[in-house]
Amino acid sequence: MSRAVVVEIDGTHGEGGGSVVRTALAMSSLTGQAVAIRNVRGGLRKPGVNSVDCAIATILGLATSAEISAGLGDDVILFAPRKQLSPYRDRIDLNQIAKGSQPGSAPLILQSVLAPLARAGGVSRVSCRGGTHVPFAPTYDYIRMVTLQAMTQLGIYAAASIEAAGYSHRGGGEVSLEIEPSQLNGFDFTKRGEMVSLRAAVVISELPEVVGLRGVKRIEENAKRQGMEIKCDMIKLRSSTPGAAVTLAAEYESGFGGSQSLGERGKPMEEVADEAFFELIEWLNSDAGTDEFLSDQILLPAVMSREPCALTTSRITATLTTTAWVIKQFMPAKITIIGKEGEGGEVTISP
Repeated sequence: MSRAVVVEIDGTHGEGGGSVVRTALAMSSLTGQAVAIRNVRGGLRKPGVNSVDCAIATILGLATSAEISAGLGDDVILFAPRKQLSPYRDRIDLNQIAKGSQPGSAPLILQSVLAPLARAGGVSRVSCRGGTHVPFAPTYDYIRMVTLQAMTQLGIYAAASIEAAGYSHRGGGEVSLEIEPSQLNGFDFTKRGEMVSLRAAVVISELPEVVGLRGVKRIEENAKRQGMEIKCDMIKLRSSTPGAAVTLAAEYESGFGGSQSLGERGKPMEEVADEAFFELIEWLNSDAGTDEFLSDQILLPAVMSREPCALTTSRITATLTTTAWVIKQFMPAKITIIGKEGEGGEVTISP
């Protein structure tokens, strides 16, 4: 593959964090263009390459036989694909990569490699050890109930599974994602249509079952007060440490949104359930076709579909605008974001 020109990316641009790295590595693997990401995570309090960056570079690097230079703490990532994407079937261990530091989010790995590996021409299976329900990242259940459901309307088909949960900085969870070769297509998530389903997952590990049942009861009570019907599941997962999380998901004919909240020591399960429930209510009241997290997740596959795409979002974030900027460094993508950061808006992608 041609690497005559190296795409230079400033890691401090926009959000200045992980979205710059994740998008740049995905775009490099999809287009075959080499990339140099400098000042990695330079906009954050703790700059430099972290374990999630290394894991994504490793997975996509093996899928493209890339030349890679990326070590923990480095301020530069060099990634140069040498062949077109091929399927990846292996396990990666964030705890091992982190070498004693915070391992990071395994679901974030699955989210980041989903679109590229869907274009690999064969079935991929990514297994990852790390955190599954951790701060500043989607929970495993959000990926399963929101991200993957939305991706089916883009033509991407994948199935997730979990063997163990990992909470907070210790990680130790086990998740897998099987990704089918997919033909991406356009979509219109500007008007939701009718609601298809409303679901909740109350996850507990190494805690009495009554704790999870309290979470289920609280969600069902909240839904009843709102005049809503909800399917709420309690899921018990093994883990090396106690933990809990609540994730909600709403699916419409042409719209998807979700919310999540994590348990912590001294935080009542009812409070965890309330946080997730009323965050979802806020999105439901916005009339937006996607929540603020899904909107940036589907931007890259939307561009690669080369068909018209449109969505409304409950909140334009720095991650969304940064993702759009990185994509445009690799290709003349026609991405239009209408609205102010921090407010609702509309995104259109033209072929």
